[in-house]
Formats: sequence, structure tokens, C-alpha cells
Amino acid sequence: MSAVPRIARTIPHGTITRPELGIPVVARLRWANGQDVDVLAIAIAWTRDAVEVRWQNRDESRTDWIPAGDVRRTMDEPLQDPSRPPTSRGRLRKNRW
Repeated sequence: MSAVPRIARTIPHGTITRPELGIPVVARLRWANGQDVDVLAIAIAWTRDAVEVRWQNRDESRTDWIPAGDVRRTMDEPLQDPSRPPTSRGRLRKNRW
């Protein structure tokens, strides 16, 4: 039996929010072999630090919890710098000094 590659998952902590409809997102999947891949996905639940995404892997639909910092709304938006907190609009806050 051949080995199946795995992605880095996270365990959600805190209150889980589940909307009626999922939100289209771009998820960065961090594979155990060191390869990072951006995929179109649907955010179906989230906590403060994790997002559950549904994404397509070949012919099967998968659901995984990944770190919230690896999820963004569009392909054009860069991944967030974890040293800078996001604003309520999801954009990075600019320093005022």
C-alpha cells in the first residue's frame, strides 16, 4: 500500500461558528512533504484560530481544519503577517507612528 500525503491540520479551540452557507475562500494547504498549495475552498466553520474548509481533491471532497492564518478571501490577497493584527474588515492594520 502506498503512502498517502497528509496536510498540516489544526485542532479548533473555543466556540465554533457554523454559518447557514459556507463562504468561498482560498486555503493554503501545507503538505507534510513541505509543499504549500493554494486551493479554492468553502469555509464551513471557524473559531478564532482555525477554519474548517471543504475542498476538492481530485474526485473526492475533503473537509479539514486548518490554521486561520492559512485562509483568505481572494487569490489576490496575500497571507496575513501574524505579527500584525487584522482589522474588523480583514485587512491588516497600519501602524500610526
